[in-house]
Amino acid sequence: MSSERIKNSIFSEKTFELMSKFSEHILNYDNIEKIEELPEYNFFREYVEKPFQRFCQELDVLLHPHLKKFSIEKDKIQETPYNYGSDFCLRAYFTINKLLFVEITQWGINTGINHENYQEIIQDFCKDNSQEFIDLLATNSSFFIHKDPVYFAAEDILNMNGGNPAIYDIKYWFEQHLPLVLLTLKNEHIPFIKDLSFTPGSQYFYFTETDFIRKELECWLRAIHRKGQAIIYGSPGTGKTFIAQQLAQKLIGQYGFIELVQFHPAYTYEDFIQGIRPQSEDGKLTYPLVPGRFLEFCQKAEICQDVCVLIIDEINRANLSQVFGELMYLLEYRDQEIPLAGGNRLRIPKNVRIIGTMNTADRSIAQIDHALRRRFAFIELRPNYDILIKYHLNTDFIIEDLIKVLKQLNQVINDKNYEIGISFFLTPNLREDIEDIWKMEIEPYLEEYFFNNLEKVDQFRWNKIEKRLKI
Repeated sequence: MSSERIKNSIFSEKTFELMSKFSEHILNYDNIEKIEELPEYNFFREYVEKPFQRFCQELDVLLHPHLKKFSIEKDKIQETPYNYGSDFCLRAYFTINKLLFVEITQWGINTGINHENYQEIIQDFCKDNSQEFIDLLATNSSFFIHKDPVYFAAEDILNMNGGNPAIYDIKYWFEQHLPLVLLTLKNEHIPFIKDLSFTPGSQYFYFTETDFIRKELECWLRAIHRKGQAIIYGSPGTGKTFIAQQLAQKLIGQYGFIELVQFHPAYTYEDFIQGIRPQSEDGKLTYPLVPGRFLEFCQKAEICQDVCVLIIDEINRANLSQVFGELMYLLEYRDQEIPLAGGNRLRIPKNVRIIGTMNTADRSIAQIDHALRRRFAFIELRPNYDILIKYHLNTDFIIEDLIKVLKQLNQVINDKNYEIGISFFLTPNLREDIEDIWKMEIEPYLEEYFFNNLEKVDQFRWNKIEKRLKI
């Protein structure tokens, strides 16, 4: 933002004095537009309208395209938690249907939602398939108005020396409603809700607004479609399973499904493909050939119209060559069918995708044999500190100090396969939890990694780290 733009955006004491004076005048006017006839209106235009318009323009530049399109109107508001009695306000409506707004009164600046429009939107959505729609909203709570409005008192606005940091808080509040705004642009609402994915908690996950580059996400999705299978790999705490689930949600469409299987050292071919398993029938022991998880998954996927995704968590913890068996061949030649050793035949339906996750601290990617590696696309995740910053925007924890510590710690580790990820610290009560997280999760991990050089751990003990964090 240039210095001239900053200067022109600053409100003055005169701004709120005039807002107070015009609030007194509105009691005498049936038509609020008549205040333009007042002799003070020229001052009002200079000290209130123009700065507020510039404020909204600065905000508009920062917003997602579907949150733009603002228009400013004069209005009279009733009593709210932030003011008493009727007040005159300037209100800037955003979005095509004027769903969201920012307004300035004599008391300050606050955000809001046009509840009349909001109710109309919900009623419109519920005309068809209302129960299914309600069920979806119950599981995807981000479509509800779940964030408290942003409010800045007049004195806070005047104390903002240079620029308007308030804009960034308002921008963040607006973005919480992006899924709802996008929903209003769709003809078929239910498939669209299913197509969106959400993080645990209050943050939604939407590919145009994540902390990943959109081109990168699209590249990952293309790679999964092209190869049919991919492995997401990275150090502990980089969000591998979470990203796998989000990518899977984007892949399945309206009628697909997702299943997750956890690999471990005792996992076998019989568990995954098929095997003989003893069963008791009428007091007699029988040994039928029973399909494993993957065979069952393929049978279910065959009758689905959309893509179906199998997530294999911790894929590298099992002996993959042994567990996959004949599947190794089909992963490369997906249009073919192959007989299984125990009988039956196996083929991978065209709509099946496989996403594995791999913790590189358990087993390096270099240890996976080349035959398996060439059959998968590999997606690397590194610690993404922007996610940590965004998650804690509205918490009372100063996250920048922790990020400095983590960056220094990962430099000392000096191996991307063992870096400390950010998911350890994605907790809303980090101020209360940080000591336990550090002592019980981070320090034991470091002691294991630096088992032959424990002096390196000493500089990262909690009693030293605590002094560097503003808790």
